Amino acid sequence: MKKLKTTIIVSLLLILQNSFGQENIITGKVVDSQLKELPMAIILCGSKIIDTTDFNGNFKFKLTSEIKNITIRFIGFDSEKINIKENCNVIEVVLLESGTYDFVSLKTAERKRIRRRNKLLPKLYAEAYQKKIFINEKPCW
Repeated sequence: MKKLKTTIIVSLLLILQNSFGQENIITGKVVDSQLKELPMAIILCGSKIIDTTDFNGNFKFKLTSEIKNITIRFIGFDSEKINIKENCNVIEVVLLESGTYDFVSLKTAERKRIRRRNKLLPKLYAEAYQKKIFINEKPCW
């Protein structure tokens, strides 16, 4: 009985040590469509600012349990909403310049924006990876 009790206590201590000992840090880089760094881009969780990029477009923040997704914003660019995955510690983002669609409905403008984004982003990620701007070949988010 004493051996079982000791085993349970040791197991609980190891589990607690692992859960408190792990600190998940998210790092990343934000660039524009010309693959130039975007300094002072804002990283938000909901309406709370959790970080901004430095002059090289890099950011770093501690992941807490409340942070499930982030939004990256920069003036004149479309914002990017990112769902954080458990195995993704490096988030690399290309922000596209905001476009205007005159004389079309909001629904049509959004459809065009999504089509443009889906066409351009894979090429830009591949180019950023080839030029060693990004670490990952494809976004993990």
